[in-house]
Amino acid sequence: MLARDEFPHFFRPRLVLADHNSVQAALTCRQFRRLGWEVHLARNGSEARRLARRLAPQVIILDTDLRDESGWLTCAKLLQKNPDNKVVLLADRVTDSMGDFAQFVGAAALVARAAGVRALVTEVSDTVNAA
Repeated sequence: MLARDEFPHFFRPRLVLADHNSVQAALTCRQFRRLGWEVHLARNGSEARRLARRLAPQVIILDTDLRDESGWLTCAKLLQKNPDNKVVLLADRVTDSMGDFAQFVGAAALVARAAGVRALVTEVSDTVNAA
């Protein structure tokens, strides 16, 4: 897990989060902010793409079920513009075929919402550390 002291005091990693579940989004924001992350919320896929272009975050977390377009499509669009983006997809449930599709669209990871915020933090940590 990424502890606050794993980053130099002058560096706050950035994260863009687009999650249609406002309760889950609030919990996720709180946890990442406690760990020293600068978190920016997006209401939908197009806003997530705009924030990613403007902020160059270390990680982008996308709900697969966004309101304007799917997180899958948003992920593909983000990676088409900037293949260096690290995208973690968040789904209500995860199947093997969804894992294959996440790999196809270029996501760094796919996390089941039921696994909880800790699992999401672990995946983000693994994604950042793999870079």
